[in-house]
This record gives sequence, structure tokens and C-alpha cells, in this order.
Amino acid sequence: MSSEKSQNGVVHLLATLAQSGNAWVQFGTLALIGITGLGNWVATWNSADRNKQEIEINRRVAWEGEQRIKQVVFQQIAEIHDWMKRATDEFHQGNADSAANKKILAEFREELGGFEARQLAALENQNKMMANQTVILQELQKFARERQRQEGH
Repeated sequence: MSSEKSQNGVVHLLATLAQSGNAWVQFGTLALIGITGLGNWVATWNSADRNKQEIEINRRVAWEGEQRIKQVVFQQIAEIHDWMKRATDEFHQGNADSAANKKILAEFREELGGFEARQLAALENQNKMMANQTVILQELQKFARERQRQEGH
């Protein structure tokens, strides 16, 4: 409310000065009004320039922030792609290792089967040799008994 009173007081003062009969007072009043208008125009112009500058600064800050965000996103996407490639390579390497292990195990199984067959054949041969030796020992025992009997008589 005090602002309204001071404006009304200024308006009343200017109206009084403008109605003055003295030409110099009227000219001074006109000059003061012109200077005030010019000051308002300059202030408005400066304010507009400052607003434009602030808008440009805000646009630049927003653009730079957007560029930083894009850069971070691109970096994260590249990291995700690298991780996926490494994971895929590890998976395929695991499959390759598994296939190699499976092949080695199949070869080992085959070799083990061959070893088992050879061992069974060797055991069979040993069993035959023992059977033959048993027959020979039985024949020797038989011969030794007969010989004892012949000598003991």
C-alpha cells in the first residue's frame, strides 16, 4: 500500500509540474519523463539481453549435460557388449573344452576296454598254464608213487 501512495504522489507531482505555467518547468518535467522512459527502455533492453544470455547459458548447460549422459550411456552399452562377448566366448570355450574332454574320455574308455581285454586274455593264458602245470605235477606225482612202489617192493 505504501508503494501505491508513493506512485500516486509521484503521479500527482508530475501532473502538477506538467500543468505549471512556466515553460522551463514543463520542459524539465518532459525531460525527466523522457529520461525516465529512456532509463526504463535501457533497463528492459538490458534485462532482455541478460535473459537471452541466461537462456543461452541454460541451453548450453543442458546440451553439455545431455552430451555427458549420452557419453556415459554409450560407454555402458559398450561395456555390456564387451561383457556379453566375453561371456559368449567363455561359454563356447567351455563347450569346446567339454567336447575335448568328452573325446579324451571316449578314447580313455576305448583304451581301458582294450587293456581289460588284454588282461583277461593274459589271465586266461595263466589259467591254462596253471592247468597244464597241474597236469604235469599230477603226472610227476603219479610217476613218483609208482617209482616208490617199485623200489619199496
